[in-house]
Amino acid sequence: MQKTALTPLMKQYFDTRAKYPDIVLFFRLGDFYEMFDDQAREISALLGLTLTARNGMPMCGIPYHAANNYIVRLLNAGKKIGICEQTSTVMDKNTKLFERKVIRVITPGTLMEDTLLDANQSNYLVSVMSLPAGWAMACVEVSTGEFWINQNDKDISLTNLAAALAAVNPSEIIADKDTLLQLKTKIVLPANLTLTEQPAFDGNYTLPENWPALSAWGSKRSALACALLIMRYLNVTEPSFKRVLVPSYRELKNCLQIDENAVASLELVKSQEGNRKGSLWALLDKTKTAVGSRKLKEWILHPLMDPADIAVRQNAVEGFVNNQSALADLSALLENISDIERIMTRTATGTASPRDMSGLRNSLLSVDPIARWFEQYGHVSPYLAASFKEHLPVLRDMARVLYDAISENPPLKISDGHVIRQGYNAGLDELRLLKANSNKCMEDICAREREKTGITTLKVGYTSVFGYYFEVTKSHIAKVPYNYVRKQTLVNAERFITEELKQLEDKILNAEQKIIRLESSLFDEVRKTLAAQINHLKAFAQIVAELDVYMSLALDAMKGNWTKPEVNNGTELYYENGRHPLVEDTLPAGSFVPNNLDIGSQQIQIMLITGPNMGGKSVFLKQTAIITILAQMGSFVPASAARLGVVDKIMTRIGAHDALGRGNSTFMVEMNETSHILASMTPRSLILLDEVGRGTSTFDGISIAWGIVEYLYKPHGGPKVLFATHYFELVDLENKYARVRNYHVEAKEYQDASGESKLAFLYQILPGAADRSYGIHVAEIAGLPAACTLRAKKVLKDLEAKKGSKISAKEQDMVKDLFSSPIVEEIKLADTDQLTPMAALQLICEWKKRINE
Repeated sequence: MQKTALTPLMKQYFDTRAKYPDIVLFFRLGDFYEMFDDQAREISALLGLTLTARNGMPMCGIPYHAANNYIVRLLNAGKKIGICEQTSTVMDKNTKLFERKVIRVITPGTLMEDTLLDANQSNYLVSVMSLPAGWAMACVEVSTGEFWINQNDKDISLTNLAAALAAVNPSEIIADKDTLLQLKTKIVLPANLTLTEQPAFDGNYTLPENWPALSAWGSKRSALACALLIMRYLNVTEPSFKRVLVPSYRELKNCLQIDENAVASLELVKSQEGNRKGSLWALLDKTKTAVGSRKLKEWILHPLMDPADIAVRQNAVEGFVNNQSALADLSALLENISDIERIMTRTATGTASPRDMSGLRNSLLSVDPIARWFEQYGHVSPYLAASFKEHLPVLRDMARVLYDAISENPPLKISDGHVIRQGYNAGLDELRLLKANSNKCMEDICAREREKTGITTLKVGYTSVFGYYFEVTKSHIAKVPYNYVRKQTLVNAERFITEELKQLEDKILNAEQKIIRLESSLFDEVRKTLAAQINHLKAFAQIVAELDVYMSLALDAMKGNWTKPEVNNGTELYYENGRHPLVEDTLPAGSFVPNNLDIGSQQIQIMLITGPNMGGKSVFLKQTAIITILAQMGSFVPASAARLGVVDKIMTRIGAHDALGRGNSTFMVEMNETSHILASMTPRSLILLDEVGRGTSTFDGISIAWGIVEYLYKPHGGPKVLFATHYFELVDLENKYARVRNYHVEAKEYQDASGESKLAFLYQILPGAADRSYGIHVAEIAGLPAACTLRAKKVLKDLEAKKGSKISAKEQDMVKDLFSSPIVEEIKLADTDQLTPMAALQLICEWKKRINE
């Protein structure tokens, strides 16, 4: 349609769309949100809506009261939505239209509404900025007010950024064009993650009034810039956020860092299918509150590093384990707690609903019972008891305000009325009484006037023209007081009004609007009163969340017969009868085969684990990582005993997955991930490697695996390494290096009644190398056709018969000879600082010649 042919309404629509070119515009007309033209075509197809037309313009619409259902679907499709509402009640004389404006832009990272959010999930918006050799980021959860920044000036590969993003799992990332390109090429991002391009930071460090001064940020200016970019983005979607959000600097090095591969392969918060069900978080989560569930997830992804802090959490969990009455009493109290964090953010931004206030009131009515609980069981968590006592007076005041002000069962919207409790405000009570008893009020005033004037025939009436009036017959005209004002003369009577009657009329006729305005005003006063105490209320939410997590972990410990681990600053990881909690949960009770671990001491730094597939190698690797995470987050662990030195990083290379979308093969992904591990490891790291090198030819794979083990090995200290492999050639490394030990998964071969050879997995990790891989047996178990496995056995027999031949012997010895060659020692001893370029080139040529010979 040509612009000149647009109706005033369509011009208003397209003018609004022009201001927000990247959003789906929900344009309010009556009881519907409408979309027009190309956007109508796109959205009708996406949502399955009927496409109609208005004056030849394609259009589709959705009922405003059902908008949230459609908004969720659009957000999942990567769309952003602008809510355009009528903002005036006065029609423009020229256009004959009411003013309409976009009052809210909804994006995946800026949700606040409970109807659009998962109560158990945090919903993060992240701003990222690339630096010459690193990055900066800001992370905000607008529904709870959580806001922090971080900066890393020495992470050119973005590996630590990838780990940080994996732990946060943002819904939306905003960044400039160049940064987004780096993220896409260097980091595997979730497929459903929304990436929003924004202009690069312009260098304007004008800070909001409630933020710390610029001088307080020191060398973290880039991270501060990311925070400002977030605030500028939020100012478009919801300007009131600036009153709530104040960033703090979070040092990620104070937490155990779990790389993105470990988060995924260990199924910490999502199963391999991408669902919460089947994850460690879902297994552990026995919390009663939404704040508790989110806190548990945060602890899983950010375990602690300080043994003293860990001990505080452990002692609280132990306190509940040893006192089940404390657990039961508190559990009953927490069932009445609403999502305080999110309610308070909506309160501070002025968007909290009457139902929010009701939920907060009911939550705060638990304050005194919780105070009594602390009096009896404060020893379970002394520091939480002290914190609660500090905030208790303000919390009691807020509970009293909400109880006095908010009705028992308020409606969803203020405009529906009866939000404020009867008796809270005398003026409101009078208006409600007038509205409910208008006829009686008129009769009462009429009766008073009869008695006062002596006019026995005086009566009250109403017309749409004159309003309410007193009617006096002609015989009583002489008794009419001087303050009566004549409004109408009839044949046999006169009609009068008084100031009191006029005021009463005004109250009755305008009571509805006045009630709504007064209730809104009183409700806003309550919201502002609460917003002024937001720090106390958020502290209450955090106390509730931590108590809830302690109870949940105590229930896990009791159900699974877990033990309290000793966590110290040593380097050893030791546990007895350790189990993998997720695998154990899927098996019949008592059928999981536990295993022991002792690594990180002076005797063992690297465990080489050989044995057949399906024998339990991967489960053993994963359970070690999960036991470490549980211990450092303050939980009990699935073992009969455990002693663990603090780990700073858990890095894994488990399982094969391609990144074909980025042009990388399985082997390239494997090498990239292994390269990241070797570059990022520290003496306190825990490294889990499963079948590294299998994505290429056998000799290449063996050589790479051998080289990796040698690179990881340290005569003293060094990272703790669990290396599962099928390359039996690697077992010779035990003879070469004092702190490398061979282990194997136990399997037993036996003959069934028909004389067929069968394999039984015993799932035990025992010292010593495996002598066979049992690959053909595993293939039989997997269901390969008998003809296929019979042929495989014949080929294997022929190959084993050739082992003694000259060619096979050479092939078998090739790798061992390479890594025992004097050339390796010469390379180690070469003083590269003293070598000239020509001398170095001559050495390389000499080494190459000798290797070829």
